[in-house]
Amino acid sequence: MARYEGFATMYMRMPMSTSTLPVQGHCTVEDRRITLKFPFTGIEFDLPGTPKEARNDFDFKIRGARGDLTMTVAYVAELKAFTGIGRQDGEDMPVLTFCFYPPESPLSRLPKL
Repeated sequence: MARYEGFATMYMRMPMSTSTLPVQGHCTVEDRRITLKFPFTGIEFDLPGTPKEARNDFDFKIRGARGDLTMTVAYVAELKAFTGIGRQDGEDMPVLTFCFYPPESPLSRLPKL
């Protein structure tokens, strides 16, 4: 079973403001299941398939608290890592960003938050 670890950022909208507050969290992937953990909350969903190196970018939808999110996942060969962005349908600003990587990735040497 493939296991990846990484980090995630959730962009919270501030009430009665156009500002967003980035909240740092942790990302884990086991097989197809991705878990994003943040202080006070968490998000879990299944990827369409098991992450594979050198795979083309792929998009999929998940249901969020404010409607559907379009998730885009891409592989960055130089870092041996996957990056992901979640956007609310019709919005340019991301709601979520995340990165996950195997233990042999150079990113695994970064300190854990």
